[in-house]
Amino acid sequence: MISLEASVATLSYIALAAVLGQLVAAGFLLPDVVPKNLRHSLLAGACAGLCIFLAMAFVALVIQGAKLQRGLPTTALLWRYLTLAQSGKVWLARELYGALLAIIVWALMGKNAGRKSIRYAAILAIPLIASRSLTSHAVAVRDDVWLAVSADALHLVATALWAGGLFALWYVLRPASREPLEPAAWAAATVQHFSRLALVSVTLLVLTGFYQSWLHVGSLTTLVNTDYGRTLVLKLILFTAMLSFGAVNFLSSRKILRRAAELNEISQPAGTKVLRRIGIESLICLLVFCATGLLTVLPPGVHALHQQITAQPPAPSTGESAADKRYLPAAGAKVKIIAPKDGQVFTSDRVPLNFTLTAGKNGHHIHAYVDGELVGMFESKTGTLNGVKPGKHVLELRVVASDHQSELDAFDRVEFMVK
Repeated sequence: MISLEASVATLSYIALAAVLGQLVAAGFLLPDVVPKNLRHSLLAGACAGLCIFLAMAFVALVIQGAKLQRGLPTTALLWRYLTLAQSGKVWLARELYGALLAIIVWALMGKNAGRKSIRYAAILAIPLIASRSLTSHAVAVRDDVWLAVSADALHLVATALWAGGLFALWYVLRPASREPLEPAAWAAATVQHFSRLALVSVTLLVLTGFYQSWLHVGSLTTLVNTDYGRTLVLKLILFTAMLSFGAVNFLSSRKILRRAAELNEISQPAGTKVLRRIGIESLICLLVFCATGLLTVLPPGVHALHQQITAQPPAPSTGESAADKRYLPAAGAKVKIIAPKDGQVFTSDRVPLNFTLTAGKNGHHIHAYVDGELVGMFESKTGTLNGVKPGKHVLELRVVASDHQSELDAFDRVEFMVK
């Protein structure tokens, strides 16, 4: 199931990046004087990308329903998920918005729209990409949820601009690898425009990526001892390789095209060289998307490490109970659940959380467990439990030390229900 979810997430990321990249290329990167059919081809590619996104979203819905029902989901269950669950409502809104955008792009194709109209379509594609953050790990991390979601959304948009623009650039320059491209001035101008866009996008990616890594991993131990951390390391290696080829294109390929523009012709060898570099960078980008898709379905590194630790059975010992071995003394630490109240009923998969915490000598924050499964960590005294399945549940909050691993013998429990 994880591999299927990761594949669907990867294809969805690639499709949306291609949509934004082709719209940006047609509306912003290409100069006025280009082959007449080029903008039309980019619009057609964007429309196809939206169709792929809509299809992958439907597959993701079926997978989510199968997880809830532990089998092929019924239409009744899917409808309840779409109308009652917060993540379902987000899915429905994104699907409707994506379908509307596909109709708009299709209409622009038929009208041979100019750059201004295409720019509006590109701007309309940004919320579709950013909305993915509303169901991401950022929603349930801990404090300052709005900051985490904003950083995640900015990261997604910057990724789509760089990667999608790269795909579109490769498509635009393909003729130069088969025969001399004449005139060459518009090709050189397109690469120049993309270089500026890529520079801004990479800067945003580095800043938001560093923040997200700190948020979801937090330590070197988590980075090397969890699947999430190891996948993140792989993604960083691929990103570095992609960045290296990007630097070569920024420093060298632009000069090749600038010289060709002065001669008003891109020779076939020069065009092939530039296209090969862009193609390699694009291929690495696809691998980055694969790693991103896997990160989407893996539990965040900090949570995964906590799950590993708390799932370990205590070592056998004479004269000591399992609880004595598993938890450290409370040393004055206390936690009291204020919301949800015991026996409270909710009609949404978003359950508000409120509690009081007395840190004592060793306490720092709390772990939240639903039915024995770690679902979040909170340093503030308010938060939200997201994606809670329908049914009766037991919520347990336990005080944790500052090392994020040592749980104390200080906890509180309530029962609640989600309809």
